[in-house]
Amino acid sequence: MLPTRTTVWLFVLPLLLWLLPVLAAGGSWLFGQALSLVTSAEPTPFNPSFDAIRTLTWVQMAIQGGLLLCFLLDAALTRRGAVLRVRRERAARLSLGTENELALVIENTGRGTVRLIARDETPPSFRIDPPLLHGTVPSHGIVRLPYKLLPTDRGDFTFGNVHLRCRGPLGLAWVDRTIEARETVPVYPNLLEVRRYEALVRSTLVRSGGYRSRRLLGAGREFSHFREYTIDDDFRSVNWKATARRGKPITSVYESEHSQDIIFCLDVGRMMAARVGALTKLDHAINAVLMLTHVSQAFQDNLGLLVFSHTVHRYIPPAKGRAQHAQFLQALYSVQPELCYVNYREAFSYLIAEHPKRALTMIFTDLLDTVVSAEYRDAMRLLRQFHLLLTLAVADVPLQDLAARTPEAVGDMYDVLVARDLLSERAELLRSLERQGVMVLDTVPDRLTVDAVNRYLSLKTGVRT
Repeated sequence: MLPTRTTVWLFVLPLLLWLLPVLAAGGSWLFGQALSLVTSAEPTPFNPSFDAIRTLTWVQMAIQGGLLLCFLLDAALTRRGAVLRVRRERAARLSLGTENELALVIENTGRGTVRLIARDETPPSFRIDPPLLHGTVPSHGIVRLPYKLLPTDRGDFTFGNVHLRCRGPLGLAWVDRTIEARETVPVYPNLLEVRRYEALVRSTLVRSGGYRSRRLLGAGREFSHFREYTIDDDFRSVNWKATARRGKPITSVYESEHSQDIIFCLDVGRMMAARVGALTKLDHAINAVLMLTHVSQAFQDNLGLLVFSHTVHRYIPPAKGRAQHAQFLQALYSVQPELCYVNYREAFSYLIAEHPKRALTMIFTDLLDTVVSAEYRDAMRLLRQFHLLLTLAVADVPLQDLAARTPEAVGDMYDVLVARDLLSERAELLRSLERQGVMVLDTVPDRLTVDAVNRYLSLKTGVRT
C-alpha cells in the first residue's frame, strides 16, 4: 500500500498553514526594520503570534488526520472492490534473438473502473520493452497490455507471477497485488526469422527456377529435354549437335536435382560459444540450419544432422518431410555451446561409418586456433573422399574490429598485430582448404543465414545468387 502523488501533495500543503503566522510576523519585522532606518525610530521586535500557530497546528492535524482516514478507506475499497483476473497471451514457442509479441490480458469482474500498472515477471536475462505496462480496466471489461520480449538463450525458462499496482477509486492509494501466473515456456531457435525470410527465399527460388514442387525446369544440373530456342534463353544452353540435326536452334532444358542427401555438421565447441551481440555464433548457425531445412523442402532433399564437440552428441540420419524438420527443431532448441576441445576426426569418422553414401556435407564451425585448424584440415582429407564438402566458417567480428583499429599506444599495437596475425593465418587455412577441393563460405554471424541459403541455391540450381 503506497500513497499516490496526489496524496503526498495533500499531506504537504497543510504544512504551509503552520508557516503563515511566522511568515506574517517576519514580514512585519522586516518592514519595521526598514522603517527604523529611514525615520531613526526604534526597531520593531520579531513577535510571531503563538496563539495563531497553535490554532493552525490543530487545524493542520485535523486535515491530515482526515486525509489519512480517506487514504486508508481508499486502500480498503481497492482491496475489496476490484476483482481482477490475469492471463499471459503468447505463442506456444518463443523465438531466440528476435522480439516476440506478448501481452497481459486483464479482466475486471468488479463494478468499478481500475487504473493500474502491471509488471510481468520474465526470465532475468531477457530484455522486455516496456518493463511497466499502464492501463485502465473498465467495470466488467477487459484490457490487453502488449509488450515485446527479446530472449537471449535457448531452452526452457520460467515466467513468474504478474504484479499489479492498482489505484484506488479516490485516487489516494496504490495497492499492490500478485497474480499467480507461473509457467515454463520453451525458447526455440529463430522461427520468426524463418517466416520473415520466407518471401525473400520464395522470390529467389522462383527467379532461379527452383521453387515449384514439380520438376524444376530452367536451371540445374540434370538434363530434362530439348526445345526450340527462344530469345530469352541463355546462348550457353544451346545444344549444337541437336541444332545441326534439326536445322534450327535447339535449347537443352535442365532441372534441379531432387532427393539428394544433405548433412549438416554442427560444431558446438568453444569457438562457437563467442557472443556477437545478443546471440552466440552457435545460435546463428542453428538459425541457418533451420532456414536451410525450410528452403530444402522445395527440392525434396534428405536432410541429416550431426552435432559434435569433443565427441558426437546427436546424429539424425537423412530423411525428408515436415517430420524431419520438426525433429531438427526438437533436437536443436536445447543445444548449448561447450567450452571444450573439438575432435573433428572422431566426428567425421563417425559420419562416414553411419553414412558412407556421397552427400553434400555442410560444416558450421570457426577456424581461428592454429592447432584446431590443422586438425580440421587433416580430418577434411578423410571426409572429402566420401562427401562433397562445404565449410561455413563463422568469423569472429570483435577480432575483425580489433584488427581494423589504428593503435594509439604500445599496448594497443600488440593487440592489433596479434589480431591481424590470427586473421591472416585463418585466411591462409581457408585458401588451403579450397586448394584441396573443399568449398568454403567465410561470413559474419549476422549474414550466415542469407549466405548459407544463397550458396545452397547456387549448388542446387547451378545459378549464382
